[in-house]
Amino acid sequence: MAKSRENGTTILLGLKGYEVGKVTKEGKGIVVEVQTDLKKPVCPCCNSTRLYRHGRAKKRKVLHGWSQGKKVYIEIARQRWRCRECGHSFTGGAELVHPHSRLTRQAEAEALWQLRDRSFNQVKRELGVGYGTLRRLLEREIDEEALGFIKEEEEIFLGIDEHSFRHQELVHTVTEVKKRKMLGILRDDRIATLKMFLKKIPAKKVKEVCIDMKESLRKVAEEVFPKAKVVVDPFHVIADSNRRMDEARRIEQDVLRKRRVKIPKRIFLIGREKLGVEKRQGVDELLDKYPSLKGFYWAKEKIRELYRQESKEEAARILDNIIFNLKLSDDGELIRWGNTLKRWKEPILNHFDNGTTNGFTEGCNTKIKMLKRVSYGLRNVEVYWRKMLLGFVPSRSCFHTI
Repeated sequence: MAKSRENGTTILLGLKGYEVGKVTKEGKGIVVEVQTDLKKPVCPCCNSTRLYRHGRAKKRKVLHGWSQGKKVYIEIARQRWRCRECGHSFTGGAELVHPHSRLTRQAEAEALWQLRDRSFNQVKRELGVGYGTLRRLLEREIDEEALGFIKEEEEIFLGIDEHSFRHQELVHTVTEVKKRKMLGILRDDRIATLKMFLKKIPAKKVKEVCIDMKESLRKVAEEVFPKAKVVVDPFHVIADSNRRMDEARRIEQDVLRKRRVKIPKRIFLIGREKLGVEKRQGVDELLDKYPSLKGFYWAKEKIRELYRQESKEEAARILDNIIFNLKLSDDGELIRWGNTLKRWKEPILNHFDNGTTNGFTEGCNTKIKMLKRVSYGLRNVEVYWRKMLLGFVPSRSCFHTI
């Protein structure tokens, strides 16, 4: 083979530093002979370079890549070495292929990269790599710290949320909402698991922790990061007000009116500022007809107005007004709503310090739902959280195989 062609083959196969020999067609694949003893390696035990040749190992044929639908194998002729310092014997070429593996490190990285947004069966059909091999690669390359903990950052703004793994089984998602980075997907939604994960993050660097209105998450955040501010995501506060508004509408319709009337739902949930003149008049007529809904509608709209404020002081004034009026109500549900807002007053107002929201975390949960669909569901939670994390790996260089 000409030297220029040999160099071209070396570059195409990503085998820089190795001597590429004969290329032959074998069945439906292509086999490339590779020599690995051009450079003297380093002893894996003592890092010594004082080595001498100690025989030759048996040639190995391993999968290296894919080209035009054909598998490309490399047949490795490996040199045995012995260390003069510690006497350890080993085989060269370990940087090209893991011991006992039938795929080179490059092929492993490509298989994992294809698995990011495909199912196990799709990768098996397209690449010919089975489920067992892919699962072993996942377990070896993807762990709880696969995406890093951005410990070099000076300030960290965490987002914590949960999503469904299967039916009612939930798992926690942890992100960095300002840098828009996924930090981890946990095995379950237990507080002990979450606390163990959060303790790996430098507590002094965490400035804010954004959560939904769940008391257990608030207690964990305050315990693990005592100097950080807890922020309630505005979306969940508004969603909670919409839920209370709709619950009051259903009680009025189904219980008090015994389903003899049909009270519209959507018109009460749309922000009043988005309604036209006619629809606003329609809302006012419904509220006059069903006065028990007035308090809920007023509080819902005031909460929407709260998040349109630019200053924390003005937002605090509106929130105090909401809490005061709700607690003066004759409706027990409105009083409970006022007590809830009072209990969460400080985390709600902390949003106005830096405008922190959990929007990125919610976006990650949406992407996870998409990854679950293309995977046709996953039964094993250990495989699940690793495969979901794999979907957020930014490049092939994140794998240990590269």
